[in-house]
Amino acid sequence: MRSLGLGLIWREAGRGPLRLFILALALSVASMLSVTLVADRLDQALKVSGRDYIAADRILSGSRAADPAWLIEAERRGLAVSRTQSFQSVLFAGDELQLASVRAVDDAFPFYGELALAPAGRVRPGTIWLSARLLALLQLTPGDRLELGNTELEVAGELVREPDEGFSPMLLAPRAMIHLDDLAATGVLMEGSRVRYRYLFKGGEAQLRAYADWLRPRLQAGQQWRGPNDADTPVARSLTRAEQFFRLASLTGVLLGILAMAIALGYFSRREQDRIALLKTLGAGRRQLIGWLSRLLLTLLLLGAVLGGLVGYGLHKLILLSLGEALAMPLPPPSLTPFAVAAGLAVLTTLMLSVVPMGRLLGVPPLRVLRSEAEIRISPWWSAGILLTGTFVLSWLFAGDAGLAMGLLLGLTALMSLLGGLCWLMLALARRRRGSIGFRLALGRLQRARLTTLVQFGGVALALFLGTLLWVVRGELTDGFLARLPPDTPNRFLINIAAHELDPLRQRLGLAGLDSSQFYPVVRGRLSAINDRQTVTDVDSNRGGGMGRELNLTYSKQLPQGNRILLGDWTLQPGSVSVESGLAERLGIGLGDRLTLDLAGQSVSAEVRSLREVDWDSMKPNFYLIFSPDVLEDYPATWLASFYLPPEQKAVDVSLIRAFPTVTLLDVDALLAQLRQVLAQVSQALLVLMALVTGASLLVLLAQMETTLESRRRELVLLRTLGAGERLIVASLRWEWLAAGLVSGLAAALAVELCVAVLLPWWLGLPWQPHPQIWLGLPLLGAALLLFTGRAGGITRATLMGPLRQWG
Repeated sequence: MRSLGLGLIWREAGRGPLRLFILALALSVASMLSVTLVADRLDQALKVSGRDYIAADRILSGSRAADPAWLIEAERRGLAVSRTQSFQSVLFAGDELQLASVRAVDDAFPFYGELALAPAGRVRPGTIWLSARLLALLQLTPGDRLELGNTELEVAGELVREPDEGFSPMLLAPRAMIHLDDLAATGVLMEGSRVRYRYLFKGGEAQLRAYADWLRPRLQAGQQWRGPNDADTPVARSLTRAEQFFRLASLTGVLLGILAMAIALGYFSRREQDRIALLKTLGAGRRQLIGWLSRLLLTLLLLGAVLGGLVGYGLHKLILLSLGEALAMPLPPPSLTPFAVAAGLAVLTTLMLSVVPMGRLLGVPPLRVLRSEAEIRISPWWSAGILLTGTFVLSWLFAGDAGLAMGLLLGLTALMSLLGGLCWLMLALARRRRGSIGFRLALGRLQRARLTTLVQFGGVALALFLGTLLWVVRGELTDGFLARLPPDTPNRFLINIAAHELDPLRQRLGLAGLDSSQFYPVVRGRLSAINDRQTVTDVDSNRGGGMGRELNLTYSKQLPQGNRILLGDWTLQPGSVSVESGLAERLGIGLGDRLTLDLAGQSVSAEVRSLREVDWDSMKPNFYLIFSPDVLEDYPATWLASFYLPPEQKAVDVSLIRAFPTVTLLDVDALLAQLRQVLAQVSQALLVLMALVTGASLLVLLAQMETTLESRRRELVLLRTLGAGERLIVASLRWEWLAAGLVSGLAAALAVELCVAVLLPWWLGLPWQPHPQIWLGLPLLGAALLLFTGRAGGITRATLMGPLRQWG
């Protein structure tokens, strides 16, 4: 019996449905393992060595400086304190300039972790360390000098890595580091400048707890006291969202793989009933059959799990390689948890899917040797119930959210049904058209096997749909959005403009022939109360619908261009404010409400007199709150403006920065180019998972083809008996795959256009435009996939026509 089982395994692994089972199991394991390995390594980077990744035992961060008395109290309690400030400014080297994210640190930084510098050294006054990207952009080497604001600094070397830089794919500006003692001399910071303060504390746990108890009642809006194990941080939330997104993408591959496994095992159990009946007549007992089938399943499980583990580990490396610079921190080796999860998936799916097929085999009566219709009847509802319940549990465990798992499972089923239904409808319409005999034979064969056709078409259409939807949305996010901007859309922003620089700056722009937007004063503040109802004060909290977040505030007598009054009027009487309609809807603000704001510890209030619609895509300065001048004009402010700079006048950038070294010039073109690069990296990582989904869909097709191979041979024997020639039979097969591929591609193109028409206006706020290239490309790609899959599934001239030639 053992040799019989091993022989069957070797035979099926090379050509039978068990080969498809092994491949589908391997693909499911690879889909899950690749994502869980990436998530595990990112999580380990944040949690395993927590204080190394915040460079301290505790941190105090915020957009306002801490009271010096707080730091004195910390030192009095025996805590070591390090001070850092982060801001964005323009670095100037010869004729080259570049926006950079600059961090000023003191001698104590960091307490933990590694500040990697090349060559090894310390951050000293009079020097600046630049990231490799900045060195390349500015074409600098160690020993060169550059300008930051009003001071000149020597390039000491490369800033390789900061211990607390974290994971931030959207950190577009390259990094630089200077000594805190040089910050005042640069003159780049003034009242109202956007700065992030970060204070690092080191000490004993008891000292830190006592100091935290003393400090927390004194914290102001937007200031946070954090430890290495705090999960509610922007980095942790970004990782959670990214991990969930990739988990959902891989879960789609897992579900399709399970479907292919179920089809393969079901076909195997039906095909092997005669063999089991024969073994029973030869004296094989139930215990022997259970042992044989158990060894068979164990062998399949080991082969699929090992193959999937190797592929999944390689794919996780490929995903990390695709992300590239978007990963801003080194990753530790993975733990054993992802491998245990993948092994658990393999075991659970194999057990879940084998219950009904193996039960059917064990229940085959020996009478089947004489009567082929003798078999055990198991209700299909049992199979469907076990499959759906088990798949839901696996999805729940993997996604971590029951509602999300149920939604994905139902959505995937509905989408495959919809796509399959569209394909079947197109075939029904095509049947009304006259064509060759081979074409009509192919359509008739597809329409007779409706359920099989729906699954086949739904699988390939789903693969085409998911991959194309990703490609289209990514294009709309970058090139599509940019293509719809007017040619004179502002591509430069001037920020941190001092009041005494307004007139000279206007004159210089006028001499260069450049038209700028209106110059707006900018005051930083937080919404602290609506009608005396206190709002959330934690700027990094997701609670409160965005209340408490620090905003750019301005005042103006004129309604900005691109703004439209929806309710109220633009009189801006003394003590009034105009609110952007989207913010008003989120926070429940209406006309006549009174808003109270915190401006650097001082409280101001104003009455809502109008609600505005803002064109955020205009690339011009826009604001959530615009006040009457009397409310804010007595507070320190910097100024903001934008203008369009033609490519042939790029030298104006250099002259502006030289003339106004404390003004920050944002090159929007450069930022968008960097954003495109980040999106491309993330899209490449997602394409790895989309390739797995496509592979899973093809396995579903292969499994379906394997189940229909014998019935196709019988049908072709009948055609051959009725006089059909070999050329006609081969033509009908080719027409079948060609028609299936074309129809699947058309259904996928229709689904993509419908989804994009909904997603772009609702989710991204972009107008929909047709994509004629997908209507041509997807049918051709679908036909190529089906023709390839048909040959891979054994539906070829050799496998089908060889046995039929005896009928010629």
